[in-house]
Amino acid sequence: MLNNISLGKYILGGSIVHKLSPIYKILSLIIMIVSLFFIDSYEDIIMLTMYLFLAISYTDISIKVYIKNILGIRIFILFVLIIDLIFFNSIDRIIFDLFKLLFIVLYSSILTMTTSIMEMTYGIEKILSPFGRVIPVRDVATIITLTLRYIPLIHDEACRVIRAQKFRGVNFDSKNIKEKIEAISTVFIPIFILSLEKLEKFADVMDIRLYNYSKSRTSYLYKKFGLLDLFLLILNILILIIVIIY
Repeated sequence: MLNNISLGKYILGGSIVHKLSPIYKILSLIIMIVSLFFIDSYEDIIMLTMYLFLAISYTDISIKVYIKNILGIRIFILFVLIIDLIFFNSIDRIIFDLFKLLFIVLYSSILTMTTSIMEMTYGIEKILSPFGRVIPVRDVATIITLTLRYIPLIHDEACRVIRAQKFRGVNFDSKNIKEKIEAISTVFIPIFILSLEKLEKFADVMDIRLYNYSKSRTSYLYKKFGLLDLFLLILNILILIIVIIY
């Protein structure tokens, strides 16, 4: 299952979505997630689905990558489905909940896979800048970026640990449930330790680049908020209004 996770990874590219401002992409994700709370009809689902697939098509990233992200959380999807079946009798409610989960995963994938770490941090800082007197904006932006980056770090270290454990004779392919649980339990602590070490190194690199201390970034290239970003942001807001009203 871990081999199917791409969420959190940046995929280098020159698509239209890659060239959009990180400020717009983060705001767009927030607006779309808010709109999910107001879904109460299949018309809303159809409209959001069309917009989602239009956005995916303009990333120039294979649809297989997005499917892998869905397959990577299939256990969680199954868990949500079981909970809904137990506590809710309405088929509409179950469909709406599953759609919300899938939409968040796919739309978040668009953000993380088309926005570099530095762009992500810059975008978060700009969005939080009005609250600069209340919260340490740069620290918060760094923490959020590191949290997003932590997902692929866990994946990478998990692959390394599993390969090492297989060489030691640990059988991950056993059909015996007890043996399978014991095999899986042997990887948790090494994965956690290795991923934390990598994360600390990554944090040190960001400190060296003055992510926490500098008032400005002299060695940083970013995509400015342009007319296309403004147009798409207005479109996002219109979608939100339509979902709320209808």
